[in-house]
Amino acid sequence: MGYFKKPNLKKIDYIILEIMFILICAGLYCIFHISASNPKKSDLFTKQLLGFVLGFITIVVIQFFDYRFICKLSPILYLGICAVLAYTFKRGLEVNHVRRWIPVAGISLQPSELAKIILILFLAFLCNVFKEKQKKFYPVFILAAATALPAFLILKEPHLSPCIVLAVIFCIVVLVSGISYKVIMTLVVIIAPLLATIFIGVGVFNWNIPLIKPYMVKRVLIHFTDGDAVDNTAGKYQQDHSISAIEAGGAYGKALTKDNTNKNYQIIYSNESDFIFAGIAEEYGFVGCCILIFLYLIMVLRCLKIAAHAPDLMGRIIATAVSSLLTFQAFIHLGVTTDILPNTGMPFPFISYGLTNLVSSMIAIGLVINIGQDCKNN
Repeated sequence: MGYFKKPNLKKIDYIILEIMFILICAGLYCIFHISASNPKKSDLFTKQLLGFVLGFITIVVIQFFDYRFICKLSPILYLGICAVLAYTFKRGLEVNHVRRWIPVAGISLQPSELAKIILILFLAFLCNVFKEKQKKFYPVFILAAATALPAFLILKEPHLSPCIVLAVIFCIVVLVSGISYKVIMTLVVIIAPLLATIFIGVGVFNWNIPLIKPYMVKRVLIHFTDGDAVDNTAGKYQQDHSISAIEAGGAYGKALTKDNTNKNYQIIYSNESDFIFAGIAEEYGFVGCCILIFLYLIMVLRCLKIAAHAPDLMGRIIATAVSSLLTFQAFIHLGVTTDILPNTGMPFPFISYGLTNLVSSMIAIGLVINIGQDCKNN
């Protein structure tokens, strides 16, 4: 394993890069109009553009390093991000009674977004270390502990959505790592009833469990109750307006018209991030949304193709986990904005506003492209 490598330009998957660029541009278009229509958000477009530039530079830099060397550095990166997360919930920037950001050079960075990518690298590193112990239980417990620490620190902010993403990453890594299915099923039989008990206890019987806030569970329960029977203002207000914006987009959207006023999505809270798909639907219409989702699907499938032809276990785990990460976040975002799933803050990768989220997503793609250059049959 070498530290550095010369990028193989002929084996770079340019289709993934092109699709990523299209998705980013689609998001920038909506963010531009949101910035122009709201003085309080006038700097969003500039910051997102800065995130794109930083992400692109990072993708280029990553291609000059062997991904196995990057994985080897993951224990240091892991300890570093855990320290940053601990600092964040103690002394981070407080907004609406939560601390999820740290100010750096006038920009608010969200460490939990970087934690997702670093955790993927660290779990891939650990799986490679324990690849001869796949029939034992203790490697799974070590992977679980490695996931639990950043999840605990993020819950202290508090912020539930990234913790769910970390849990999904853990599950995907365990499934791909080659760990015995007997071990996996044993753990499922033990953990599933425990989680169900906690969920019902907090949501129905108001149990006081540290780090698990009642509103987190009740937001899920509210989604499946009669809107007239409970106070669901916080959970449903945004989704109702999101549906209105999606319907207003019609078949072809408003992007080609000259009317840049009276757009439904501009009144939605977090319309630049957690509900940006409402803006995408209103601007590009049903046809535009289908095209973007189709392009997204192609990108994920090409990432999975690289995972299937990865030269080693670490490469396979990273590429699969990245594909799953992007797919899960997109699925939850689409489900929330279309009122299929309960309201929870989940960015749409490459499209939602968020400098740290955009850079993190681009780093993930950079790693997959790096792995793809070492694939013999790709």
